[in-house]
Amino acid sequence: MKKLLVFICFYAMVLPAFGEKVDVTIYVDDAYKPFCFRGKGGKAEGIYVNVLNTAFSRMQGFNVTIKPIPWKRGKHLMDTGEGFGLTPAFYHGHDWPYLHPYSLAFYTETITAVCSEDILSTSRMNWPQDYIGLRIGNVAGYDGWGGTEFRSLVKKGEIKYEEAKGSAENILKLGAGRVNCIMMEETAFDYAYGKLKLSGKYNQRMARIKKGAIIGIDPVYIGYSKTARIKGKYPFQFDFMQAFDNEIYKMIKSGEIKQIMSDYKN
Repeated sequence: MKKLLVFICFYAMVLPAFGEKVDVTIYVDDAYKPFCFRGKGGKAEGIYVNVLNTAFSRMQGFNVTIKPIPWKRGKHLMDTGEGFGLTPAFYHGHDWPYLHPYSLAFYTETITAVCSEDILSTSRMNWPQDYIGLRIGNVAGYDGWGGTEFRSLVKKGEIKYEEAKGSAENILKLGAGRVNCIMMEETAFDYAYGKLKLSGKYNQRMARIKKGAIIGIDPVYIGYSKTARIKGKYPFQFDFMQAFDNEIYKMIKSGEIKQIMSDYKN
């Protein structure tokens, strides 16, 4: 009987009063256009934000805020348990022990090598073997991109590797000849490259560039802080996860996510 009373008292402390909503913050990358970024007034904007807000608006019992944050900072909050959830995350259960479990995937990204045309005058469809001896650029914090073999080649010095703050900076480095290729998600590249050309920042004096090998195809999730779960910081975690997955599943089945993606691109 005492155990039952303790159990009831515990849940009385952690659950909100009837009719109240639990406040939840989900962190998103603040510089990953067009998927998610810091927009006007510091608010989160982008394709993923539209998808997430649609799902969150249908989840009873939760009041969800999407907060844009530098990606490295977001990873730190998950590692320390200061934050609850981070997106857009690829699966990293094997190398980010602090981020687990994950939501249902709500999109699939295609990561590709984008190179100067002279580099791709030789066929380079095999990643990463065909890129040995080159200098490859990436966005800071996206250390899961490239794969295990690529990281091994970088460690051995057989591939040179450097990072930039964001997608636009990466493309401009490629155009200026400071790197031979960059790793980018296809939609993000099309968006950022188009914007740079329209603004005149990427001009005719810069290198002609095109897409090379596909580096990876990865589903996108919300990753939840394992550290926070172990600390018992968010007792609502599993209720939130189930509610979110239920809404995302319905949006996938109905084709609503595809429509949101299409509407944004158009």
